[in-house]
Amino acid sequence: MDFDVVLKESGMKITGCVAVSLVGIDGIALSSYTKNDQSDLSLADAELATLATTAEKISREIGAGAMAEIILITGKMTIVTAMVGKEYYIYYALSGKEQNVGLARYEIRRLTQELSPVLYV
Repeated sequence: MDFDVVLKESGMKITGCVAVSLVGIDGIALSSYTKNDQSDLSLADAELATLATTAEKISREIGAGAMAEIILITGKMTIVTAMVGKEYYIYYALSGKEQNVGLARYEIRRLTQELSPVLYV
């Protein structure tokens, strides 16, 4: 499976999507797509890995179950993040007034089902 193609096709469906990345919990991306070729997502990948891992740990420690999703809203972007199994996560970075957060959430659920059998052979 060509992760680059899968992520690009998914990201292009979502209004306002500026980046999408599939990342290991170690912070290293397996694949990324960004609309700006000069963008380096490696710092975001690493920091979001820390955030996702911490959220997962907190969620379990307080008895809330597995972390399902993180939505980070900033002044310029919305970042939707979810785990894909226990070793990977995927995130969409959305920007602009016409962000489609609902579609990003849907695509994460869809890709999780599509990618899990490939990632966890």
